[in-house]
Amino acid sequence: MAKKLILATDNFSRCSLLEQLGIPFEEIDCQIQEKEVKIDNDYSPYEWVKSISATKAKAVLDKVEGEAIILGVDTVVTDLGKILHRPKNKEEAVAMLNHLQGRKHTVYTGLTIIYHHADGSYELDSYVDGSDVYMHNLSAKIIDAYTNIEEPYTHSGGYSISGKGALLINNIYGDYYTVAGLPLRLLNKSLFKHNIDVVDFWIES
Repeated sequence: MAKKLILATDNFSRCSLLEQLGIPFEEIDCQIQEKEVKIDNDYSPYEWVKSISATKAKAVLDKVEGEAIILGVDTVVTDLGKILHRPKNKEEAVAMLNHLQGRKHTVYTGLTIIYHHADGSYELDSYVDGSDVYMHNLSAKIIDAYTNIEEPYTHSGGYSISGKGALLINNIYGDYYTVAGLPLRLLNKSLFKHNIDVVDFWIES
């Protein structure tokens, strides 16, 4: 299998998920600041993650030579259709968690996969998936402690289900990996459509 896989991000959680699958990959920082990207659709969560994930994947195209698979991914936490971006400070993080606690919210992840060919041409697959998340009723102690660490400030909605924020979550309805930031079943679906079997990565290793 000659194709290399490139993750257009430096996101630790997504790297861990690819490592879980046993797929060798490299990271290229796409250097995309989500809030600076303009989307002409009033920022619906579905179109937001679809557009941002495509922007991330395309941002590294000129850094890739030969056959490669490029992954661009974006995840947002939403409440009643409104995107909750990363909190800027402790006050915002505390307010966000107080708002989400004891209730349902929805997480969307957009996944764009670019199949870059040796001649410079490419094909693009695009997916969006959503999962409902139910958060515990949280004590003031856990909110204060959690917002004193770095994790809330690097994630939409002010928490990470794959980190210490897992303790905040009661249950989910949908795909855990969508909430974690990389829907593995959709990645596998796209790879299989392009005649790439993940099992072959295991055999080669």
